[in-house]
Amino acid sequence: TRGAIEGINPEIGKPAREIFLLQRKNSKIGSGLGKTSGWAHRAGLLKKGVKMIAGCDYLKIDDQGLHVRIGGEEKLLPVDNVIICAGQEPMRELVTGLKKPFHLIGGAEEAVELDAKRAIDQGTRLMAEL
Repeated sequence: TRGAIEGINPEIGKPAREIFLLQRKNSKIGSGLGKTSGWAHRAGLLKKGVKMIAGCDYLKIDDQGLHVRIGGEEKLLPVDNVIICAGQEPMRELVTGLKKPFHLIGGAEEAVELDAKRAIDQGTRLMAEL
């Protein structure tokens, strides 16, 4: 058999939360990662029901949720937790006046170099804690 896994389909239960993974770039999410890891990360997230949306603008975060613009249309994602991995352009103004706790990770925490692997690791660990 193919590595003794052929025909094995692991059961993945319904997620406890609805999770969105958003990015500002229009490119495929994870396309900047290594060829051998990008597809694996994407596949794992899709199996767990993560909704991936590329090409969005972050407008604001308030008590209703995360306000975004996708394809020119403004939308509200009614979320209770937000993890922002904003790369080398921290957008701290999104949390101005927010009365809820927040965490900074990746380039939003420390914009020293473009390090997607570090940001993904920090985001994954924070998501598990929440």
